[in-house]
Amino acid sequence: MDEERGSAKGTPVLSDWMGYWVFITYMSGPNLDQSKPTELVKGQPEAITASFFLEDYGPLGIEVRRTTETPTIFMSWGAVLYIQGPPPEVREQIDKEVSKRTGGEAGPTPESGT
Repeated sequence: MDEERGSAKGTPVLSDWMGYWVFITYMSGPNLDQSKPTELVKGQPEAITASFFLEDYGPLGIEVRRTTETPTIFMSWGAVLYIQGPPPEVREQIDKEVSKRTGGEAGPTPESGT
């Protein structure tokens, strides 16, 4: 069971998933009307699941990116419902593929799509 919770060193599983694409389910409210940024927006929250590149995490939440063209997004832990990252064997395969493409340099990036 410990193998599923993180590395053998007892580190959080999120540290194993940093630098990889993960699935996140989070709570979101209605979008702001960009043409009326000072207007209040009311509506029902909804749960959304999407893939994100996990850049960092900390005591207040996570920093993620949807694509290479979008800026980093901060999500507070209060909004995050679920995070699923790649298992060790998939991360190993991703690292091998990225290493082949980059000539042995760092792991996956938002540009690599892996």
